[in-house]
Amino acid sequence: MLQRAENYSRFLVSDPVAKAKIGQSPNRIIHHDRKAVVRLFAPAEVKHQPVFVSMPLINTWTIFDLLPGRSVVESLNKAGVPVYLLDWGRPGPEDSQINLELLIDGTLRRSMDRTRRDAKTRYGADQVDAIGYCVGGTYLTILLARYPDLARRLALLATPIDFHASGRLSLWANPETFPLDEVIDGHGNFPAEMMKQSFAWLRPMGQLAKWKSLWDKSENADFRTLWAAMEAWNNDNTDFAGAAYREYVRRCYFDNALMAGGWKLGGETVDLSKGKAPALVLAAADDHIVPPVAAFALKDRWGAPVVARTLRGGHVGVCVGKELPAALLEWIRA
Repeated sequence: MLQRAENYSRFLVSDPVAKAKIGQSPNRIIHHDRKAVVRLFAPAEVKHQPVFVSMPLINTWTIFDLLPGRSVVESLNKAGVPVYLLDWGRPGPEDSQINLELLIDGTLRRSMDRTRRDAKTRYGADQVDAIGYCVGGTYLTILLARYPDLARRLALLATPIDFHASGRLSLWANPETFPLDEVIDGHGNFPAEMMKQSFAWLRPMGQLAKWKSLWDKSENADFRTLWAAMEAWNNDNTDFAGAAYREYVRRCYFDNALMAGGWKLGGETVDLSKGKAPALVLAAADDHIVPPVAAFALKDRWGAPVVARTLRGGHVGVCVGKELPAALLEWIRA
């Protein structure tokens, strides 16, 4: 016990979170769109079709490249898959009027178009497959329903479709309890720190469990490295552009419009039944943000065949386990 306490104290005193190195896989930027960029993670030897990845807008992209041996992009590259990843960047006060039409029909569509051109030139690929994580997957789903020919196939990870099935989060994010307009009118963008605290309070005992796990495994050097990397990523939230956040919460959480219908984006109806890409939906069994039922609802709305599968882990932990890269590679090789 004394040795464990010494290891625990020595580790925390060393300021491990500040020293954590995440996002180490080599990549090059092939496209800029305002503050967003598309990063290409190129394999040493190409064996499969390229994939395009749409990440969430709340945290940074590095959860898909947390550490060597705990990296989705590293695993895909080792298997010979070129990975184009959309890093949405960090909105500032000047970006508060960016709305969903600009993000989905603008940034996301242009990023996919640029990816397809680069994949054609660099790898001779006539088409790409698309992967979306969390709300990045929600936006990708909407885009591919509007422009079905942008991707050959679609894979979604922990992507909310039925927002009213999101458990405690759907109870909080409703017009009776969440003063959405007051928050955005007052802050401009939805603040990163407010987002971080909101998600922490969704599972308050998770904070205690985090510290207990460090205490229990403080003698394990690999676990200490992973713990520090996860903390570094968790503390690296980004602001959410105000106009886009206002529309996102109102349409998805308040109205549940992907299920109920009635959503007009850029003058056109959002209709998931127009999607043509065969879809794989991956849900995390212990996900308290996007429970499997919220993700699997795509089967009731999508216009092409949908395969649903559950992986072990939570909303974030699933990204650093072994099952996710294995499931994606199985899908890519199919």
